[in-house]
Amino acid sequence: MGEVSGAGLSRDLASNWGLRLDLRRRSVVDSNVTSLRSWSSHPGAAKRTEGVAKEIEEEIEKVGREVKKEAVKVEKVGEKVEREVKEEAVKAEKAVRRKSKPKKKPKS
Repeated sequence: MGEVSGAGLSRDLASNWGLRLDLRRRSVVDSNVTSLRSWSSHPGAAKRTEGVAKEIEEEIEKVGREVKKEAVKVEKVGEKVEREVKEEAVKAEKAVRRKSKPKKKPKS
């Protein structure tokens, strides 16, 4: 993190650029700081960041829509299963009633 901070970059920005960060590391290599500064000052650096952020946001929205679709499907299946369970319970209850009715004794 020392090199990222030394180059004047935030952790979020470095992460958006795809840089791997070792938060435990305390050492700073001057050549790495210089490379980060020159890379971040490149005219396309801001566009790269905006482009990556936009792609991530679009992917999040896409996944969110897919999750909602799947949730609707699951809900429908759950409702169907619930109906089927109720129907089976009614059938089982009727069967129990039939078996538990006292049998009429034939008249002799």
